[in-house]
Amino acid sequence: MTLQIKSADAVYGIPIMRVRDFFKRIVAWHRDSFDLPCLRDQLSLDENPAMALASELVAQGYVEEPQDGIYKFTDKAGELVRASAASKVSRKTAEDALAGLLERVKQYNLDANKIFTIETVVVFGSFLGTKDKLGDLDVAVKWRDRNLRDPDRAKTALAYARHSGHRFSTFFHELAWAEIELPQILKAKKRTINIQPWNVFLKMAAENPDRIPYKVMFGSTEEVAAEIALGKS
Repeated sequence: MTLQIKSADAVYGIPIMRVRDFFKRIVAWHRDSFDLPCLRDQLSLDENPAMALASELVAQGYVEEPQDGIYKFTDKAGELVRASAASKVSRKTAEDALAGLLERVKQYNLDANKIFTIETVVVFGSFLGTKDKLGDLDVAVKWRDRNLRDPDRAKTALAYARHSGHRFSTFFHELAWAEIELPQILKAKKRTINIQPWNVFLKMAAENPDRIPYKVMFGSTEEVAAEIALGKS
């Protein structure tokens, strides 16, 4: 069951939604830990507030005591990654949200200026049940670089970010802008939609096949099944 959180909640003054999104980015990069420089950079914090937040994350059980400056996620952090702040919505609202997301996927892939291509969209969770009232619309999205043979991936990412016209608080935000932007485009500010990192979905589906039914809405059903099977082995 998806953990429900309140958007007004905070951890040491940092909105819980920002903490969740930070955790999501770490997991999306196939990592399960972070250090203080990463925390500072991602949440735009000075050194002392970052240290205080890290200590509070330890105290609340989201991360383990640091080892050589590295904070490792606990199971509670995984629950926060999957958490939703959406209120109950009707199935019709969720269906409309999904239809809109799939249309945005098509439009995104048609935009030759994007440096990614979306390969797969999977819906899972309560949407596949029979209840009329749902907590949210759980989806997982897989994407890849449009140019798999890019000789200078970092240069391409920075050029894309600078062309966007956005102002970035840190170099890392600028470098990672394309990865940050993609789920934002697909969500379109709809709190009904909860986009999970692809590797999180694969892990859940591999470890709990009976509890995590899914349906491929865009992409190859066979390829998704093969990826999940790899996670079981």
